[in-house]
Amino acid sequence: MKYAASVFLFLLLVCGTAFSQARHTIEITRADFTKEEKIISTDLTVFGIGLGDSLTDTKVKAERAGVKLTVTGGRYSLFDGDDELVGIGFESEKVVMLTLFHGMVKHLAGDSAQLLGDDTTSPDSAVRMHLLGREDKRTVEHSSTGMVVTCSYDKEGIHLIRSYSRYGDAPTVLHLVLPARTR
Repeated sequence: MKYAASVFLFLLLVCGTAFSQARHTIEITRADFTKEEKIISTDLTVFGIGLGDSLTDTKVKAERAGVKLTVTGGRYSLFDGDDELVGIGFESEKVVMLTLFHGMVKHLAGDSAQLLGDDTTSPDSAVRMHLLGREDKRTVEHSSTGMVVTCSYDKEGIHLIRSYSRYGDAPTVLHLVLPARTR
């Protein structure tokens, strides 16, 4: 009896330690990640796919989620019908970037869909400030045809990007990338 109680306590300790070390992930199609106390891109998944996933896992998770994974010229994307939802960047067969396109608006939970709106890259966007707070940096790159505005949340691994062109403005995209290391 004493032995059984010791084994039981040992298993509780081992399971408790393993559970406490498990990664807390937020599926952004089910939960509004902007309501989290701490937002880190490596804790977010899109249709189950997260940063660091292998190409094999990405294929399985896309199929399970019912979205189509396509590869065109080495570029991986998730589609819902004709709508491109997510671009996936790989390095060494691991996901290093998830680009959420405007088609994701109808799939994002809660207020997070507002981040893909037209206003979120303006200097003092009320939506961006409310949902993510002040960005770490905001850059504006000019070219002969227009400009690209990027609002970076480096510690969180989030970039909001919008291109403005004399030929027509592109919708805002949201990049999930590896967060900057804290020093």
